[in-house]
Amino acid sequence: MKKKIAVFGTGYVGLVTAVGLADIGHDVFAVDIDRTRVKDLKKGYLPFYEPGLKKIMKTVITAGKIHFSSESDKAVNRSDVIFIAVGTPPLEDGRADLSQLRNAVDCVIEDLDSSKVIIIKSTVPPGTIDALKELHSAELESTKSEIVFCPEFLREGTAVHDFYHPDRLVIGSDSDTAARIVDDIFFPVVGKRDVPVLKCSPVSAEMIKYSSNVMLAARIAVMNELAEMSETVGSDIIEIAAGVGLDSRIGNSFLNAGPGFGGSCFGKDVSGLVTAAAARGVELGLIREILTSNDKQRLRPALRLEKAVGSLRGKKIAVLGLAFKAETDDVRGSAAFDVIEYLTEKGAQVKAHDPLAEYNFIRDFKKKGYSCTELVEDALKKADAAIILTEWKEYRNLSPECLAGCMKGRVIIDSRNIIDVNAFRSEGFTVFGTGMVEVKPKLKSRNRSDFMNAAIVSM
Repeated sequence: MKKKIAVFGTGYVGLVTAVGLADIGHDVFAVDIDRTRVKDLKKGYLPFYEPGLKKIMKTVITAGKIHFSSESDKAVNRSDVIFIAVGTPPLEDGRADLSQLRNAVDCVIEDLDSSKVIIIKSTVPPGTIDALKELHSAELESTKSEIVFCPEFLREGTAVHDFYHPDRLVIGSDSDTAARIVDDIFFPVVGKRDVPVLKCSPVSAEMIKYSSNVMLAARIAVMNELAEMSETVGSDIIEIAAGVGLDSRIGNSFLNAGPGFGGSCFGKDVSGLVTAAAARGVELGLIREILTSNDKQRLRPALRLEKAVGSLRGKKIAVLGLAFKAETDDVRGSAAFDVIEYLTEKGAQVKAHDPLAEYNFIRDFKKKGYSCTELVEDALKKADAAIILTEWKEYRNLSPECLAGCMKGRVIIDSRNIIDVNAFRSEGFTVFGTGMVEVKPKLKSRNRSDFMNAAIVSM
C-alpha cells in the first residue's frame, strides 16, 4: 500500500532509503538541513558515489515520486510515516553522538499534527528508542504516534542492491499496528521475496544492529591475525579462507584478509557497544580487542614494504587506493591515512591514486609529503615500490608488462591479494600478498572425488 513518507537525512542511508522507497511506489519527501545539498539533489547531483543510485534517483525525480526540501514542518505534515536517518558519529570517548538524532526527533515531534509512525534508521545504542519515547511520551500519546527502530543493513558500494535484496527486515516496536505499517512499506522488496521479518522490542533491534556489525568486524580481525600467522608458517590465507568457508557453521563471507576494516560503521559500532556496556558496568573485553587488533593491521602494508626494501628515505612509493573499500569514495577509516603518514615520516616520496576518493582524501589528510595523481600510470612512474590498499578493478587488471614499463623497482605489496602473483613473478616482481610468503601456482578447482583419488594414490 502506497504511503506518504518523509525521510530526514540524505547521507548514505537516508538517500538510498528515500530513493528506494520512491522507486517502489511511495511518495517521498527527503529533508536535509544542508540547503546546498538540497539544491544539488534537486538537480540530480549526488553528494557521494554509490553504484546505481544516480540513475534511479533521476528516474524518481522525473516521475515526481521524490521531492527534496529543508522545510521539515511541511514534510512532517504531508506524511503518514517519517524516517530518521541522520548520522550518529563517534565522540572522542567512543560513545555515539546522538545530537543530530535528538534534533531531528525534536523537529518531528514539534510539528506532529496527527497520528504518525516515526521510524529510526540511525544506528543507536541500546535503550535509545525507549528513552526517546519516554522523553516525548506526552506528544506521542496525544497524537497517537509511535517511534519504531528499523535498523539498516546497507553496505557502501552495494547499498542499492542491498535495499532491493535484503536478507532480513528487523522491526523493533512495542506496537503491532506500527510494526505492520513498517512491514507494509517494505513489502515490495520483502514480501515478494519471502524475506524473513523479525518483530521484536526496540532494545533487541538496537542490539541486533550492533551485534551484526561486531560479528562481521570480528571475522575480519580474526582473518587478519590468521593471515599474519600464515606469513610466519608459510601457509596461504586464501587457501585457509576457502577451507574454513566450506564449514557450513561458518560460511565464506567476510573471510578476506586485508589492511583492516574501515568505513563509517564497524569501528564506530564496536566502540559504541563497548562504551554503552561500560556505562552499565559490563566489560566487553573480547569485543574491545577487535579495535586494537584492527588498528595494528592498518600499518602492516607499510611495515612489510619497509622490511622488503630497507630504508624508505628518498624512495618513491606508489600507493594505490585511498577509499576504505572499492566502489565508494568514502575514506573514513581507510588504511591509506596510516600507511601514507608512516611512509612520509620515514622520508619516502608518495604518489597516490584512487579512481574516486582523491578529493575526499586530500580534504581529510592535512599533511605534507605526498601527492595524488589522476592516472594510475603517473603514480607508478619510476616508483621503487607499490602498495595496493583498495581492491579496485583498475588495480586487479593491472598488467605486469605495464608496471614493468612504468616502475623503477620491482616490489609490490598487495594487501588485498587481487593481482596474479605468478604473472608478476615472470616479469621479475617480488610480490608480498597478505597472509602469504611464497607464491605458489594456483590450484585448479577440483571436485571431491579428484581429491579422494589423489589421496588414495599417495597412500
